[in-house]
Amino acid sequence: MIFTPGGSRRGKAESAGPLGIATARGQCLASGLSSRCLAGTLAIGSVLAFAAPALAQMSRAAAAAGMTNAQPADQAAAAGWEGPGGRHEFGAWWGLSLISGHIWGYAGNVKYMPIDVRYSYEFARHKQEWAVRYSPEVTALAMIDWSQPDPATNTVTSQSPRVRAYGGGVSPVGFQWGFLPLHRLQPFLSMNAGMLYFDQRVLSTQGSQFMYTIDYGAGFNIFHHGNQAVTVGYRYQHLSNANISIHNPGTDANTFYVGVSRFRNKGQATRPGASP
Repeated sequence: MIFTPGGSRRGKAESAGPLGIATARGQCLASGLSSRCLAGTLAIGSVLAFAAPALAQMSRAAAAAGMTNAQPADQAAAAGWEGPGGRHEFGAWWGLSLISGHIWGYAGNVKYMPIDVRYSYEFARHKQEWAVRYSPEVTALAMIDWSQPDPATNTVTSQSPRVRAYGGGVSPVGFQWGFLPLHRLQPFLSMNAGMLYFDQRVLSTQGSQFMYTIDYGAGFNIFHHGNQAVTVGYRYQHLSNANISIHNPGTDANTFYVGVSRFRNKGQATRPGASP
């Protein structure tokens, strides 16, 4: 057979015999497979290149969701706490009494205004029903205003001058019985006892600068964040010098007060949904 330079590949293979034909078929098959593989690879690469950003975004979202879901569980396990608030409380309150009571004291028409800072620690809780806190307080400022009795008769008249004294003190004995500890609105009962020292004799010129205090009260803690609360309450407060001076009129104050508190568990990070 005569071959021309422009002869076909098949003709060249036939001239080379059976081995050449097989070789030519292998080259054609390999060439076809390579083309199809290259086309498939390019197609898959294009799909992956298009989908990679979306897959990466979905992965980041899933990781963030996993962290968000795991964080409260980790914090709850670390703190072992249920409901709003926390084991430790730091707060302050301001109160005002414009009307005197007469259960224990008899000095009337006395105005009383305390400003206290407080700490409390929950040491007992019964399921979802109640909790008890030890709650000592420091009276940063106490203002008392009264009508000064006549020194000779120890009686108050319409002409008796009004006197004002300022002082401070501490109430190391304090307890608070709270109810519904898993709710945002928590009623409570309270009791405190301590002492105050004023810059002059109070309630009488024959009285004392030193006064004992005891009070009983009730109120509500209103949690507007997981670890912050506003307190609204009332206390019936008795002030007396316990007869350590010549004259001990004593007085009872009907004190209405408002306060703010921040709660925390030791070593606990800021709770989800709470202000930092």
